[in-house]
Amino acid sequence: MNFKLSISPTAFSETNDAYIYYTNISEALGERFLKSLEATYDKLSRTPKYYSYINEFKDLRDTKLKDFPYVVIFQIIDNRVLVLRVFNTNRNPVSPKNL
Repeated sequence: MNFKLSISPTAFSETNDAYIYYTNISEALGERFLKSLEATYDKLSRTPKYYSYINEFKDLRDTKLKDFPYVVIFQIIDNRVLVLRVFNTNRNPVSPKNL
Protein backbone atom coordinates (compact mmCIF):
# COMPACT_ATOMS: atom_id res chain seq x y z
CA MET A 1 0.00 0.00 0.00
CA ASN A 2 1.35 3.41 -0.94
CA PHE A 3 0.86 6.36 1.36
CA LYS A 4 -0.42 9.63 -0.08
CA LEU A 5 2.28 12.30 0.00
CA SER A 6 1.46 15.90 0.96
CA ILE A 7 3.97 18.76 0.90
CA SER A 8 3.63 21.64 3.36
CA PRO A 9 3.99 25.21 2.07
CA THR A 10 7.25 25.52 4.04
CA ALA A 11 8.71 22.38 2.45
CA PHE A 12 7.60 23.57 -0.99
CA SER A 13 9.28 26.94 -0.46
CA GLU A 14 12.49 25.34 0.83
CA THR A 15 12.52 23.00 -2.20
CA ASN A 16 12.06 25.91 -4.56
CA ASP A 17 14.85 27.90 -2.88
CA ALA A 18 17.22 24.92 -3.12
CA TYR A 19 16.34 24.30 -6.75
CA ILE A 20 17.01 27.94 -7.65
CA TYR A 21 20.29 27.88 -5.73
CA TYR A 22 21.56 24.74 -7.47
CA THR A 23 20.27 25.83 -10.89
CA ASN A 24 22.22 29.09 -10.55
CA ILE A 25 25.35 26.98 -10.14
CA SER A 26 24.41 24.59 -12.95
CA GLU A 27 21.10 23.68 -14.56
CA ALA A 28 22.13 20.02 -14.40
CA LEU A 29 22.79 20.31 -10.67
CA GLY A 30 19.31 21.76 -10.09
CA GLU A 31 17.81 18.82 -11.99
CA ARG A 32 19.91 16.35 -9.97
CA PHE A 33 18.59 17.90 -6.77
CA LEU A 34 14.99 17.47 -7.92
CA LYS A 35 15.60 13.86 -9.01
CA SER A 36 17.16 13.07 -5.63
CA LEU A 37 14.17 14.61 -3.86
CA GLU A 38 11.70 12.74 -6.09
CA ALA A 39 13.46 9.45 -5.33
CA THR A 40 13.23 10.23 -1.61
CA TYR A 41 9.52 11.05 -1.92
CA ASP A 42 8.96 7.79 -3.79
CA LYS A 43 10.58 5.82 -0.94
CA LEU A 44 8.55 7.74 1.63
CA SER A 45 5.28 6.96 -0.12
CA ARG A 46 6.14 3.23 -0.13
CA THR A 47 7.84 2.73 3.26
CA PRO A 48 7.52 5.74 5.57
CA LYS A 49 7.56 3.65 8.76
CA TYR A 50 11.07 2.45 7.94
CA TYR A 51 12.55 5.77 9.12
CA SER A 52 13.32 6.49 12.78
CA TYR A 53 11.71 9.07 15.02
CA ILE A 54 13.72 12.22 15.65
CA ASN A 55 11.89 13.70 18.62
CA GLU A 56 10.67 12.67 22.05
CA PHE A 57 7.00 12.84 21.06
CA LYS A 58 7.60 10.20 18.38
CA ASP A 59 5.69 12.06 15.71
CA LEU A 60 8.52 13.39 13.50
CA ARG A 61 10.80 11.30 11.31
CA ASP A 62 13.48 12.19 8.81
CA THR A 63 15.53 10.85 5.95
CA LYS A 64 18.58 12.22 4.18
CA LEU A 65 18.76 13.15 0.52
CA LYS A 66 21.38 11.31 -1.45
CA ASP A 67 24.29 13.54 -2.54
CA PHE A 68 22.85 16.76 -1.05
CA PRO A 69 23.04 18.27 2.47
CA TYR A 70 19.29 18.05 3.07
CA VAL A 71 16.96 16.05 5.25
CA VAL A 72 13.26 15.59 4.65
CA ILE A 73 11.30 15.89 7.88
CA PHE A 74 7.86 14.29 7.86
CA GLN A 75 4.93 12.92 9.85
CA ILE A 76 2.73 9.93 9.17
CA ILE A 77 -0.93 10.75 9.67
CA ASP A 78 -3.26 7.81 8.96
CA ASN A 79 -2.45 6.79 5.35
CA ARG A 80 -0.70 10.05 4.51
CA VAL A 81 2.88 11.27 4.69
CA LEU A 82 3.07 14.98 5.41
CA VAL A 83 6.42 16.50 4.43
CA LEU A 84 7.00 19.37 6.83
CA ARG A 85 10.48 20.52 5.86
CA VAL A 86 13.19 20.05 3.26
CA PHE A 87 15.90 21.08 5.67
CA ASN A 88 19.33 22.32 4.57
CA THR A 89 21.75 20.98 7.16
CA ASN A 90 24.60 23.27 6.01
CA ARG A 91 22.79 26.59 6.00
CA ASN A 92 20.27 26.35 8.80
CA PRO A 93 21.62 26.39 12.37
CA VAL A 94 18.34 25.31 14.02
CA SER A 95 18.12 21.60 14.71
CA PRO A 96 15.31 19.89 12.78
CA LYS A 97 14.45 18.05 16.00
CA ASN A 98 13.16 21.31 17.49
CA LEU A 99 10.54 21.93 14.82
